[in-house]
Amino acid sequence: MSLQFDFTVPLAQLKNARVKHNDGRAIHNEPRLRKSLLLAYQVEQIISEGRAKDFTQAARWLNITKARLSQIMNLINLAPSIQEEILLNDSDKLRKITVQDILPITAESDWDRQISLWKAIN
Repeated sequence: MSLQFDFTVPLAQLKNARVKHNDGRAIHNEPRLRKSLLLAYQVEQIISEGRAKDFTQAARWLNITKARLSQIMNLINLAPSIQEEILLNDSDKLRKITVQDILPITAESDWDRQISLWKAIN
């Protein structure tokens, strides 16, 4: 005998939930910029796999505006060395940098120029 349960979880209520890494570290202690970059890659993956049809649907699921999701998705355009630093660096400076702070950097297509701008704010 097997049972199947179907239920809806309102994502807005989970926004402040305390989730932990496998090693016990609290995810809410991660720098916001890092969480945003990881979210961008997750959204890109669910769209490429067809689990979400477009950014509008993903934004609805995440309970954020399409414009906000677009800002977050632009983090993927950062130079690989900047992305690596965001993902691996645990400095206090990184914790103070927001997505809005680096929007001008994501708009820059030249990676060398991006790196110069990144060093100026980091």
